[in-house]
Amino acid sequence: MISCVRGVALATAVAIWLAGGAAWAHTFPAARHVVVQVESCEVVLLVGYRPGTGEPTEAMLGRAATAPKSRALEALKDLMAAFAMAPLTVSVDGQAVVPTKVRAKIGLEPGGARPMVVLLVTYALSPGKTLAVGTSDPRSTRISWQDRGSRRVAISEAPQQGKWYPGVASMLLPLVASPGAASCASTTSPSPPPFSSYR
Repeated sequence: MISCVRGVALATAVAIWLAGGAAWAHTFPAARHVVVQVESCEVVLLVGYRPGTGEPTEAMLGRAATAPKSRALEALKDLMAAFAMAPLTVSVDGQAVVPTKVRAKIGLEPGGARPMVVLLVTYALSPGKTLAVGTSDPRSTRISWQDRGSRRVAISEAPQQGKWYPGVASMLLPLVASPGAASCASTTSPSPPPFSSYR
């Protein structure tokens, strides 16, 4: 019941946002925050995304509004997750890796001005010398990283962890072999599930 009430509240807030957006004097660019968490056998991205105001966002929300009412919030979450991840790439030694698990939640930013989505995306960390997390949209993206005690990153050669790096096209992290590499699961990543199955 509580989740239903929250869903109705969110849908109402988004509808008000759409109706009033054109009249607002202020505009905001898209904002994407990416935290790269390196673990012994995995890399986890925590991605927070808020779309910019204006026509692109109105078009995205308009597309979600064409879905059946019972799927409107799910459709909006799918679209926002796709927009959040679209410019991002993860690779080891130049070889792209794909997610093994993705979870997403949708909500409203503080003050209710814009919808936002938060994703937790897991990748298997294959053996290699360099982990790269890149974006084709550096203007809207800030990247940070942390090792989490995995001892997989050569800390002395890596950028400072726990610091935001805005406007960078790629975050490069030098890797070292995992002490427990033999215990890691297969590094072959299956194809990710469709966005509609993300939770």
